[in-house]
Amino acid sequence: MKIVGINGSPRKKGNTQALLKVAMESSKLDDMKLIHLVDYKILPCDGCGACWKTKKCPINDDLEKVLNELVSSDAIILGSPVYYGTVSAQMKAFIDRSGELLGARNYPLKGKIGGALSVARRWGHITTWTGLLLYLLDMRLIVPGTGWSSATAQKPNQVMKDKEGVERAKELGESMGRLCKILFKKS
Repeated sequence: MKIVGINGSPRKKGNTQALLKVAMESSKLDDMKLIHLVDYKILPCDGCGACWKTKKCPINDDLEKVLNELVSSDAIILGSPVYYGTVSAQMKAFIDRSGELLGARNYPLKGKIGGALSVARRWGHITTWTGLLLYLLDMRLIVPGTGWSSATAQKPNQVMKDKEGVERAKELGESMGRLCKILFKKS
């Protein structure tokens, strides 16, 4: 079974990536892929509405590459640092564009397992985390209840010192892995 992590941080080896890795490894799923949105050109949605008519986005960028990975997965975990109380610009562009396009395509992620993590320096943990969860729920994913999956880090590579945040990430990964094994038994 495959879990895909989406790192919304502009820092590929930052705190968000570290926490995503903890959760993904704790899932104990055999196929793991971590996607760093900063490696992809994903432009903001311009609200044209074409996707609802054609099932395609007229913006020519890398969004389809990321969507193909998500559609081929069993579980998806989103992670974002907090930027002014909400998700990063990279994650916001991804959510806005993919949300409209996947909705127009009749929600192909429906029934997959979803999870979300946020990392903040001081504040905004919960608003960021709930923004990610709202996207997952709107895309019809199944989200296990594991408490607030967020952590605090004031400097690069400091997130692992937040013991409670790391424990919540582990719990999220474990719950996602168990749910996958229950729902998607593959022979």
